[in-house]
Amino acid sequence: MTDDAVRRRRRGPELERALLDAAWEELHSVGYAGFTVDAVAQRAGTSRPVLYRRWPSRARLVLAAVRAHLPPVDAPPDTGRLRDDLIAALRWWRDRYDLVGASIMNGLAGELDHLPTEDLEVVPDLLATIVERAAKRGEIGPGAVPAHVVDAPAALLRHDLVVRHHRPTDDDLAAIVDDIAVPAIERAARREGA
Repeated sequence: MTDDAVRRRRRGPELERALLDAAWEELHSVGYAGFTVDAVAQRAGTSRPVLYRRWPSRARLVLAAVRAHLPPVDAPPDTGRLRDDLIAALRWWRDRYDLVGASIMNGLAGELDHLPTEDLEVVPDLLATIVERAAKRGEIGPGAVPAHVVDAPAALLRHDLVVRHHRPTDDDLAAIVDDIAVPAIERAARREGA
């Protein structure tokens, strides 16, 4: 039996893993700019329709490949302190960005309009959970913290990584949290709870 015959018989999770592996290899071979669904199909020994049935756009295929090749998202950090949890979450996100590579992440960021909103909620959900836990501990006021305040630290990190092409140090992450995130969250929780 030839390799081609074996490839044609793959099904379900085995096929999906082979496709995502091929996409990951292609990304790291040619970068985001050179990445094509045709090249992934050829590398995986399949056809474009097989890929498009699972991922209807290049951006969705790239996002799926990235997620398949990174450690899973565990529960948000829980150090018992809002500041430390936020810093740990930002460090986690920065380090995942490093694992994927700036050119791939920046290319994907340029195609966010091709991705459903629910595919992009991982980091804001982590931050919302961190803020909710801080409220339950009594570390901040009882009021609801608006989404734009919760999302601010992630937006600032994303700005550094994607717009400025700057990898923030641990001190930079602490500054985002100390200078902006924690004061804004505390102020919003007091105002909303008043």
